[in-house]
Amino acid sequence: MAADEFAVSVRCYGPAERAAGARTVEVVVAAPATVADVVQALADHPTAGPGLAPLLPKCAVAVGDQIVKLDHVIDPAHVADVALLPPVAGG
Repeated sequence: MAADEFAVSVRCYGPAERAAGARTVEVVVAAPATVADVVQALADHPTAGPGLAPLLPKCAVAVGDQIVKLDHVIDPAHVADVALLPPVAGG
C-alpha cells in the first residue's frame, strides 16, 4: 500500500453479502477518497467485484450511522464504519 492509500473495510448486508461471498470486503483507496471511490474499488475487487458489481448501483452506503451520497469524503480515521446497504423489499 502506498503512503497516500488506506484500507476501507466495507460491511455487506443481505444480498450484498451473498453477492460478495463475504460479510466484509476490504478495498484500498487513495486519499482523499469519496464513497464513489470505495464503490468503484468494490466493483474492481478481484473476488467480490464480479458478484457485487451489478448490485452496487442499487445500494446505499452508510458511514457511521448516516447514509451518505457518492461525493461524501471518507475520513481515514472512520473507515471501520462503512456499510453497503442493498435495497430491501417487504413491508
